Amino acid sequence: MDKKINVAVLIYPGVELIDMNGPLDVFVKTNRYNQDKYHVFTVAESAKKIKSERLVVNITPDFTLKNCPQPYIIVIPGQIMPEGSTLSFGSGSDKLIKWIIGKAKNPEIVIMSVCIGVYILAKTGLLSKKNATTHWAAIEDIQKEYPDINFIKNERYVADGNYVTTGGVTSGIDGALYLIEKLDGAKIAQEVADIMVYNRDAPLPPDTILP
Repeated sequence: MDKKINVAVLIYPGVELIDMNGPLDVFVKTNRYNQDKYHVFTVAESAKKIKSERLVVNITPDFTLKNCPQPYIIVIPGQIMPEGSTLSFGSGSDKLIKWIIGKAKNPEIVIMSVCIGVYILAKTGLLSKKNATTHWAAIEDIQKEYPDINFIKNERYVADGNYVTTGGVTSGIDGALYLIEKLDGAKIAQEVADIMVYNRDAPLPPDTILP
């Protein structure tokens, strides 16, 4: 691994903002405590501006799939297409899927999906026979679509080997803090959570708990 750890945050039309920004901010805040160890950047299929979920924010990617630095961590946020789109949420283009599969050939790489970003990761086949989770409202649907993945309910994140999948929206922060704890230790992970005023031990909202 290089001295700098490259963290590639994927973006695409309809990207969910907290899915993207939550983990991104965890790594950026961690740089206060470890001499800027993380090089965090956004990656898209092209250099054109990306419109976020509900077309609210325009994002200019730092790199494209062709020219981005070799990542050690890949973050896959959720994707919700605008009304009228012929694509369902979390579609993921063939080019993007092939790129993720190609990067996963590196045995050191860590891939984390956030919320319904797991649809994109599941499409690669990399989660087959693995444990995973996603937004509580999507688990039943995606379990039917991918019966070879063991989806676990009522968890903020699930780690299985080099893959981390997280629950709904803000759970991407939990997944990123889990990675920080592995890479930088529990003390720094807690310091980052404190800076973000984030309670890692907060219970799940009662209306999101599945039977």
